[in-house]
Amino acid sequence: MGVSGRYLSRIFLQRLALIVFGFALMALLFDVLNNADAIEKRYGEGILVIPRYMLFRLPEITALVIPFATLLAALLTLLGLAQQNEVLAFKAAGMSFYRMLLLMMPATALVALAHLAIADQVTPWAKKRLARHELERPGDDQRNQARGVWLRDPAYIVNVANVQREGRSLGNVTLLRRDSSANVVERIHARSAQYRQGQWKLDQVVMQTIDPLGPRTVHVPEWTWRSPLRPADFFNLAATANQFTARELLQLRTGVAVGTRPSYTYDTWLQRRIASPAVIFVMLLLAAPVAQARVRMSSLGARLAAGVALGFLFFITDGVAQALGESGAIVPLIAAWAPPVVFASVAGSILLRIEGV
Repeated sequence: MGVSGRYLSRIFLQRLALIVFGFALMALLFDVLNNADAIEKRYGEGILVIPRYMLFRLPEITALVIPFATLLAALLTLLGLAQQNEVLAFKAAGMSFYRMLLLMMPATALVALAHLAIADQVTPWAKKRLARHELERPGDDQRNQARGVWLRDPAYIVNVANVQREGRSLGNVTLLRRDSSANVVERIHARSAQYRQGQWKLDQVVMQTIDPLGPRTVHVPEWTWRSPLRPADFFNLAATANQFTARELLQLRTGVAVGTRPSYTYDTWLQRRIASPAVIFVMLLLAAPVAQARVRMSSLGARLAAGVALGFLFFITDGVAQALGESGAIVPLIAAWAPPVVFASVAGSILLRIEGV
């Protein structure tokens, strides 16, 4: 059993490594070629800009392709064994197909743990490191500030159009102060803001005071905004799911950290992060019935295409469930766990029926 397990795991892991390397490199090259101008505009020019961008983008792309690569590697491994009659040899030696899948589980568990580590730790770290190399650019136009994010500190309601450099640089910042009757009495707009020495330094500031006797407007080149808000608060508002670790998602869900999205959105992201190792095992289970199906006149390519189509169906269903969970239409626990459980149950049922014939 030890020799058989090592043999199956070696074939599976070798093919998985080649597929992940090829897919990740291809996706990374397409990303760089398609966004070369935007990369130079956002991160500057120079010989190291593109390699540095590729280095910090690689973990995110790798985490994205690992589940589908696992499905392809499992299909190629099991279909290759069946094509060369090695499955029959294993069965002739007294080993069932279920036992073969069980021997591949340790390698699958290793892949699942690696995928979780890359998605939950390496990718957020890489995206934050990449954000540090962003150029400090002032906001584009005041008309764009309505597309920014809103939050408040004890004195002001804050609107920010652009969040850069992990939240340390802001563009088109607007501060609104209201009186006890909720009437706006002061508006402060700054072209940009940088966090320095525990304070926000606002540049090109326009201060407008709303007075019944007549509004007053003052232009100052720089103004200090003393606020308890920190760069991480703004970064959390502009970040996406893959920029947070599971611990940070838990803090956002419980309200410990500042966030603009509802708690069920962060809960959906957290549950999906926890469920990500289960998806890797589902990919193996989806490949098993396709490899064992006895379809007359079915070629290796047709069965491989059927397995890939089944994987795409899973990812589409998973994406729809995520969207429903983020919008609050379904419970986050169901949004994250229903697709893996349903597809694993269906694949297992089909495999039991095939093996029972």
